[in-house]
Amino acid sequence: MPEIYVTTPRGLRWPFSKGLVIESLVSAGVDVQTADEIAHAIERELRARGVSQIASEELKRRMTEAVAQRMGREQAERVARQTQSFEEILVTDEHGERPFSKGLLVRSLEEAGFSLREAHELAKQVEQRLRQAGKERIEAEELEDFVARVIREAYGKEARKRYQKRLEYGGGVFVVEEGGEPRVPFSKGILAQSLMAAGLTPDRAYRLAREVERELIREGRRVVGRGELRGRVAELLERRIGEEVAERYRVLRAVRRLERPMHILIGGVSGVGKSTLAAALAYRLGITRMTSSDSVREILRATTTRDLVPTLHTSSFNAWKALVEVLGLEGEPSDEVILQGFRDQVARVSVGIRAIQERNARERTSVVIEGVHVVPGFLNHPLQSEVVQIPMLVVVRDEELHKGRFRLRERETGGRRPVDKYLAHFDALRMIQDHLEALAQAMGVPVIPGDNLDKAVEKGLEVITERFHELFRAREHKEARA
Repeated sequence: MPEIYVTTPRGLRWPFSKGLVIESLVSAGVDVQTADEIAHAIERELRARGVSQIASEELKRRMTEAVAQRMGREQAERVARQTQSFEEILVTDEHGERPFSKGLLVRSLEEAGFSLREAHELAKQVEQRLRQAGKERIEAEELEDFVARVIREAYGKEARKRYQKRLEYGGGVFVVEEGGEPRVPFSKGILAQSLMAAGLTPDRAYRLAREVERELIREGRRVVGRGELRGRVAELLERRIGEEVAERYRVLRAVRRLERPMHILIGGVSGVGKSTLAAALAYRLGITRMTSSDSVREILRATTTRDLVPTLHTSSFNAWKALVEVLGLEGEPSDEVILQGFRDQVARVSVGIRAIQERNARERTSVVIEGVHVVPGFLNHPLQSEVVQIPMLVVVRDEELHKGRFRLRERETGGRRPVDKYLAHFDALRMIQDHLEALAQAMGVPVIPGDNLDKAVEKGLEVITERFHELFRAREHKEARA
């Protein structure tokens, strides 16, 4: 299906995205369902007319008219007043103008002592409020004051002062890349994230990052090379924590030389902690894209009827019931029937998972994909050689601990995910886990015990580090033979 591009008055263009349209409408107070319906309707109309590109002003007009028809003129005016998610906000200063960047703002907030998560949330609030106010251009000084106000509202006067104070120290130390240019400001936040990828807790990572900065300032260093900085950090890790963590840091910092995105694939049955592990690894590795196979299944369910693909419209552990209806089986299902239903659902969902992998491979983007449908033997795709694919399987071997996870989930979700549903099919879940573990062992996929989250994260990072060790060893061997 050909791409549709959105063009801006400055001559820029990017692919049309229903997500950006929905985000803009929701920001203006439109409910999610209506926003989704409008976005789909606009896309259908553009494709029906064979439109290959649309000006941002025209797209905004279509959105406004659609909202007026469905929700009235007052709501439409709110949409018209705001700056949409697909429109630029330009920041102007004595050097000219540049697009507003959440990434740059996040870095400034980290320099002011906010954690990465806090910085991202604040930057998101700033952008949303600028767009709701209809800002298309803003002076740098005005933006600075605007950010300070948002910080004060969220964290108080002292936090605002800390942000404004950072300007007195900003630019004190610069990091220079190999070859001498370009220089970039040293960032404790970025260094802390690298340390978290090596397995440090966020608090400890920030403490060590501050220690590195203090050492450089104490030595009067204004400029430090990227290689020297990494060497300093590795030595500090050896002294403070140990050689294993230092080596992991060295390997993960060298990953960039491969120039391939990382695709982490985490499988496991319900209740083993794969979603939590996925989020922890993505946060530590700075991977911003995460996908659940359950969300892929939900999309497929919305586009496929129960009569056509019955196993899609069940849970993974009782997909066999759809086969019983189709095949006319009677009595209690055998283990093979249960597995046959599970494999049928996996085969359907894996089509969507492979499409996600291929798209991220083409875009050279790292991603974490987790879910019960992430199964060894169903993960290959044509662009696999373009990425570093790292599969792993999470298991909980203690049955009582596994049952306890479902009870905890019921409490945390306020009963929206009732424990009885899972315990009624617990034997099937355990049998599917045994099947997945046997597949993983046969295909050399690492198995991660999910009993303890901290240990699971540590083991996951070990798996990732070892995978890159293998790649570096293969690369060195190839270069030695050349």
